[in-house]
Amino acid sequence: MFNEMYFWMVTYLSKIKTNKTPAFNAYLIISVLQYINIGTLYVISNYYLQIVMDRNTAIISGLIFAAAFAILNYFILYAKRESIIKKYSEAPIKRKTRGQILFWLYVILSFVAFSISVANLVTPRY
Repeated sequence: MFNEMYFWMVTYLSKIKTNKTPAFNAYLIISVLQYINIGTLYVISNYYLQIVMDRNTAIISGLIFAAAFAILNYFILYAKRESIIKKYSEAPIKRKTRGQILFWLYVILSFVAFSISVANLVTPRY
């Protein structure tokens, strides 16, 4: 799934004339989308489970998750970018259309879910 999303992100970023490294930028954007999804899961689980965590622990655990996903994405996506691009560029038109729809749904729903969960489930601490 992320391989195909990576392909579409590279495709769209390649159309920007000032973008010199679309493959690397796509890797970063996919990683950020995954961080947003992890943040959404954290907000939801914190709301229902009432997890008590101080600020330093939350920052350190967030950085550990971010580093782990960045490393995994590097080896799964960026290091194999040529084979991913070749595989999905040769896909049938019907599959490409389905992939584009799923890609945009994932991007939009990631931001919407994060925004809604943060706006409604985070309780301010005064």
